[in-house]
Amino acid sequence: MSVTIRAVTRHDAPRLAEIYGQPDTQQNTLQLPHPSVELWEQKIINYPNVGHIGFVAELDGQVVGNITLFTQQVVRLKHSVSFGLAVDHHFTRRGIARQLIEFALDYSFNWLAAQRVELSVFADNPTAIALYRRLGFVTEGTQRQAAFKNGRYQDTIMMSILSSEYFVDAPTD
Repeated sequence: MSVTIRAVTRHDAPRLAEIYGQPDTQQNTLQLPHPSVELWEQKIINYPNVGHIGFVAELDGQVVGNITLFTQQVVRLKHSVSFGLAVDHHFTRRGIARQLIEFALDYSFNWLAAQRVELSVFADNPTAIALYRRLGFVTEGTQRQAAFKNGRYQDTIMMSILSSEYFVDAPTD
């Protein structure tokens, strides 16, 4: 299945509020429950000011997923990009997350000159961890009790992929 990936616009705010309001999405992201459309409009409008670059996945004209790249403003960290991702729970396990991440990796390494793309994932999310590994991400470590979820602090796993790992035939020093 192929989706269309395009830049996010403020007109996507209602659909993103809906997707990020889904219990399954809330469980595996750092978003708070019940986001408002206004909150999402303000986030999207403010993206250029904070170095965020957002994209949505569309299937038959409907937004079914979102990925946001977080670039670094600190000069010595500008080579690193991280991201947040969500797919409507009605459309999971159809390859949409994979397509969004592949798009984000291409964008990061080929257009943002990133040296590394990094992420943090809840340790109790084996499906996402397996997907990240299949896409070449390497586990860097566990952040103990790093994020609050379901009334308690939980571990997250830090993972990354370097440009030299992404570009398999890249020359090494």
